[in-house]
Amino acid sequence: MKEILTPRLSRRTFFLGSIASVLVSFLPFNKLFPSPKYINKIALGACLTQEKEQPIWKSILKDRSDIFIFMGDNVYGDDKITGKLNKLIKAYKKQKTKIPFSKLRETNEIHAIWDDHDYGKNDGGAEYQYKEDSKNLFLDFWGISLNDPRRNRDGIYFETKKLTQKGTLQIIFLDTRYFRSPLKRTDERGAPGKERYLPDNSHDKTFLGEEQWNWLSNKLDEDADIRIIVSSIQIIAEGHGFEKWGNLPREKRKLYELIDKKNIKDMIFLSGDRHAGGIYNEITETGIRLYEITSSSLNLPGAAWVTKYKGKERPPEPGSNRINSMYLWENYGFIEFTDDAIHLSLKDINGKKVNSISIS
Repeated sequence: MKEILTPRLSRRTFFLGSIASVLVSFLPFNKLFPSPKYINKIALGACLTQEKEQPIWKSILKDRSDIFIFMGDNVYGDDKITGKLNKLIKAYKKQKTKIPFSKLRETNEIHAIWDDHDYGKNDGGAEYQYKEDSKNLFLDFWGISLNDPRRNRDGIYFETKKLTQKGTLQIIFLDTRYFRSPLKRTDERGAPGKERYLPDNSHDKTFLGEEQWNWLSNKLDEDADIRIIVSSIQIIAEGHGFEKWGNLPREKRKLYELIDKKNIKDMIFLSGDRHAGGIYNEITETGIRLYEITSSSLNLPGAAWVTKYKGKERPPEPGSNRINSMYLWENYGFIEFTDDAIHLSLKDINGKKVNSISIS
């Protein structure tokens, strides 16, 4: 891929980006403190509204992770009426005062991907008319350099590599919004398993778009001992009708086939979106082990509403690939690398493990 050093910004996009820079004015996140030689701990979370208090940071900071991954809905700024960006700009400005960035940056390298509420349109995809302007607001908020490739290509996907005690770690961040085709709407909104969308096997539908698919394939050819893919929406889970990779079964199958083709030992997925947490596992056709931590929400849990349907108690969400029950309260994910294993866990607002699995 050709590296472009000078960003091509439209006058309108540059103006919006400049506004965001003035409002948010962050230094590049990962320039203040050098990364440790080895990454031992990663914390992660999603769905963080700027309109509520955020007490969970106390537990996260106490864990002293090396990397924190924001997996989308990092602010709630989508305008359901006009789709314009004024609300999103205000959300970023307010979130700046909420997240303890100065303390977080003392011990953490910070990386982020977006989901619909910081993309600008609820459940939005490629059709969103302000997506390019929204992208520049996102990159400005997270302090992404003007020389970064994300400034000069469609979408915000990227990759980073780190050293761990178990070898080289590759973390791939996918953009499941910018290129995504429209989803097939349900015929029974709210019904268990059919809440919003139905599977769509159309040949022309995509999650990632051709360019991002090619980029992902090339990245999986690179040397790495441990691989993580960050997707704002769930990959393995199938027991619900909200947004998930299973909405486009051909795309999910394409992802699994690509992983099989690359002959990867294990793959760890990280996702958010659901306002509930869970850990999942699955095995591909060639025997590659897949694991997924879904961590959501940092301060907007779904316990009060995901259990109800037409005023009655909703049956538990099916989950043949889920390990234990879903956790419906505030939570964050945690990954720890030791000499003998990779430990995946889900922690509550007080930092207590509520679910875990180890990969050896």
